[in-house]
Amino acid sequence: MKFNKLQFIKYVETYKKMLYKETNIIDVLGNCIEWEPGNWINNYYKLLSDMCELKENNTFGTSLDWFCYETDFGTHDNMIDIIDNGKHKIIYINNAEDLYNYIIKYEIKE
Repeated sequence: MKFNKLQFIKYVETYKKMLYKETNIIDVLGNCIEWEPGNWINNYYKLLSDMCELKENNTFGTSLDWFCYETDFGTHDNMIDIIDNGKHKIIYINNAEDLYNYIIKYEIKE
């Protein structure tokens, strides 16, 4: 992970705002085949994802992919079921800070 907690939160929140604004614009204008801002937003996400250096899971990509796309930034189905020290544990990821804490504790090996 190349970000500290505050940077990670800032950049994930920036991506969230960009994605929501794009959705609102497309709702008004209609879907455009040549939508250049969509390419910029996708490139921003790729850079964000690359900087996190997360391993992909065959089911949903990285935990960042899961958080952004599967849970809509922690608004639904935001539960991760893991085994921690031999015990079953459920972790709720409600926001970017929760995701950062989860990544640092469970995904990044020191």
